Amino acid sequence: MRLRTVVVALGLMASATTASADVKMVAQMTGKMMGRSPSGETVTYIKGSKMRTDQTMGGNQLSTIMDVDAGELISLNHKNKEAEIWNVADLQKTMQGAGVAASGVDVKITPTGESKDVAGYKAAGHDLSVSVKSEMAQGMAMTVTISGPAYLSTDAPGAKDYAAFYMAAADKGFFFGDPRAAKAQPGNAKGMMALYRSMAEKGIPLESRQVIKLSGDGPMAGIFAKMGGGEINTTVTSISAEPLAADLFTVPAGYKVKRQKVD
Repeated sequence: MRLRTVVVALGLMASATTASADVKMVAQMTGKMMGRSPSGETVTYIKGSKMRTDQTMGGNQLSTIMDVDAGELISLNHKNKEAEIWNVADLQKTMQGAGVAASGVDVKITPTGESKDVAGYKAAGHDLSVSVKSEMAQGMAMTVTISGPAYLSTDAPGAKDYAAFYMAAADKGFFFGDPRAAKAQPGNAKGMMALYRSMAEKGIPLESRQVIKLSGDGPMAGIFAKMGGGEINTTVTSISAEPLAADLFTVPAGYKVKRQKVD
């Protein structure tokens, strides 16, 4: 579950230059994360304050919906016709109560002067660097770093809508990652959101390579180095601003709904 949401997070890149438009983006991913190869197609949809991603993982068709206004993260398993709904505010309180906090987020996005065409749109090259420190229990600390190149476009459909969505999501405390895993690794989840919000201000990442590493001090340093690391390569193949149906962002009829809580 954590792998899927991290991969989804790395694949969600879409935006628009019009005043208001829905966004559909199709991307191809390759790479390795936690010993697995999350390769395949991911489709991302943005409509106002809602975002949905569809992908196939382990033979299952899965979707994740972020509803910023409702403060909910919805996970859909289409094979089992099941929906899990998480309240983001409640999850934040649980994470804080567990004595795990993420702080000190440092994001750097540096233009390289290079450019290329991706999916038919001009994109400018940038070097990405994110570092966030997580204070764990018993005084332990873990640092998450995310780095790699990305080609950002302000010409592709959906730029303003993409930026508006990620800014609103970050302000509401949304994160990337399985809610169960986010409690244990808040730095990873918070770092991802900080990175995508900063990229949104400069354009849509139509092509990117992101390397995730965890490090720490003391006896846990070796364990941290092996946790959650990996590399994901994402390339957008198509992006459009055609109107999207509102029911894309709701739980389908007949699905079994379970409202989850992280204890």
